[in-house]
Amino acid sequence: MSLAGSKNVRTVRGDIDASELGATDAHEHLFLSTRTQPGDEFADLAPAIEEARTLLSAGAEALVDWTPIGLGRNLDGLRAVSEATGLHVIAATGIHSDVHYAPEHPLRSETIDALAERFIADTCGGGVRCGIIKVGASYHRLLPFEQRVFEAAALAHTRTGAPVCVHTEHGTMGLGIVERLVANGVAPTSIVLAHLDRNPDPVEHAETASTGAWLQLDGLGRAKYWPGSTILQLIADLCARGYDDRILLGGDTGRRSMIRAYGGGPGLDYLFARFKARLERELGLQLSRQIFIDNPRRAFSLDQTAM
Repeated sequence: MSLAGSKNVRTVRGDIDASELGATDAHEHLFLSTRTQPGDEFADLAPAIEEARTLLSAGAEALVDWTPIGLGRNLDGLRAVSEATGLHVIAATGIHSDVHYAPEHPLRSETIDALAERFIADTCGGGVRCGIIKVGASYHRLLPFEQRVFEAAALAHTRTGAPVCVHTEHGTMGLGIVERLVANGVAPTSIVLAHLDRNPDPVEHAETASTGAWLQLDGLGRAKYWPGSTILQLIADLCARGYDDRILLGGDTGRRSMIRAYGGGPGLDYLFARFKARLERELGLQLSRQIFIDNPRRAFSLDQTAM
């Protein structure tokens, strides 16, 4: 345990002091398989190590892997990648949004308490331990299965202190998601909302950030959604409103066709090798340090008051 007043981050090789985390890619996938992306799964260790090394070479020191239960998550593989590269890797427990699980999937029949116990065991049990709890929302709504998962995640958070990291569909429902989790006992500073750049509305996201929740932008390199200029402008607008201390950036390289080790692109290193340099040129080195180093060490720390 860290000294009084400090914070821990739970990585696949054990807990570290948050100050050791370093420059962080806040959203990645090193192994993933989902029925929503047939033919785009990736499960091999050697390409994961190869791709992770490109991220390290581009200047990253840590990554947060958001692959949850039932979607090809490989905890031993994540530890092997971390050991081979030296990258700090934070793994996820939890369950994605409804669409990723077949109607007959056994997770759907589990009670809220049973799901919570799964998440707690992943976070605090033996073997490779997880450092975040992943949940998912549908477009502008929470389906019944998702509602139960949210409640289970909140229960697990109160026992473990692990951040609750949320897939938002096209960046919707940010404030509503925060309010729901807070009502179930999760501190807003332990809530990370992904994919908000799919809805590049700084006014809406500033309202969400005012609660203390984290705004994650992770569509970098996906020009089919928005060009990098749109995301840079969204960052600038949020900073102008005083929320530079609530922003996280990730690559979300969640398809085989996005990974260069499998012949795709833009590759796991795009965020650090391309976008980070542009952010520094246009918005400054101080902001880059805030977003890539200072913010992640706070966002992905265990909330010791919840434990």
